[in-house]
Amino acid sequence: MTTARRDVPRAVHDAFPLRTVAAKTGLSPDLIRAWEKRHAVVTPIRGARGARLYTAAEIAHLRLLARVVAAGRAIGDVAALSPAELERLAAQRAPEAQEYGTVETQASRAGFVNRILQRLAHFEHGAVTRLLGDALVALGVRAFVAEVALPLMRRVGARWADADLTVAEEHLLTGALRNLLAGLPQGQVGSGPPIVLATPAGERHEIGLLLVALLARDAGANVVYLTIDLPAADIAAAATRVRAAVVGLSVVASENRKRAVAEITAIQHAVPSHTELWLGGADARETALRVKDFRGLVVDALETTEAELARIAAGAPPAA
Repeated sequence: MTTARRDVPRAVHDAFPLRTVAAKTGLSPDLIRAWEKRHAVVTPIRGARGARLYTAAEIAHLRLLARVVAAGRAIGDVAALSPAELERLAAQRAPEAQEYGTVETQASRAGFVNRILQRLAHFEHGAVTRLLGDALVALGVRAFVAEVALPLMRRVGARWADADLTVAEEHLLTGALRNLLAGLPQGQVGSGPPIVLATPAGERHEIGLLLVALLARDAGANVVYLTIDLPAADIAAAATRVRAAVVGLSVVASENRKRAVAEITAIQHAVPSHTELWLGGADARETALRVKDFRGLVVDALETTEAELARIAAGAPPAA
């Protein structure tokens, strides 16, 4: 009987484990899994212990796809092509590659960020979405956040401060990042106590919160993403209902600080004492100083965020 997982239809001696496939193709295991899940470019069988196993033919196909993508094509545009069509494209360089370059071959991540900003300025939603998606798949979540998204966020913030960025541009970028979060494989969601993420009432900057959600989802956390500008009562009620291990709040706008302090104070009083309160964003430290008896953690750097997510995943208490 044939199953969706194709457990036994092919000879085991013709199949190789994922680590071997990665070595033979030069593609990372994460990238191979992403191409498999999103584009069905290969359909591995499962070994006796559930491990993915790939045939020699599939390895050859992945090598060919890697050549085409390295030449500048987007995986979504070529995933369904025949081997003959892929061979033809592999010998070419896509016109758009001359404009955008690729994440893997880009000498400077700053150049890639510049290209995203250029497309953003022309409201080219499809190009922005594709560039961000290609970077996420090629680099993995951690490198994407550190090397593309955070520099991009800083550039966007600087342009906003200089009145060189419109609300529409910020909304386009935020929407593209939100789509990336929604598109992450749901199998990465953990089964432990949830991490609730939101911004308090009056705070409408979302990009930093989305990046934390990406990191948390990638770390295997059970993320409950409540989005932005929510009253304290709603955030506290959601955290209590799902028995959240953490409530993570992002505060960026200093002009909203007084209101944010009041909202965070209310949340701190309303959630159970065992629920941790994390505060991140550009205004996190100043806001935390003004919250009376603040019992939470200021998590406003990538390294701190990653360390605290790993601690939560391990079930460890916060440092004294």
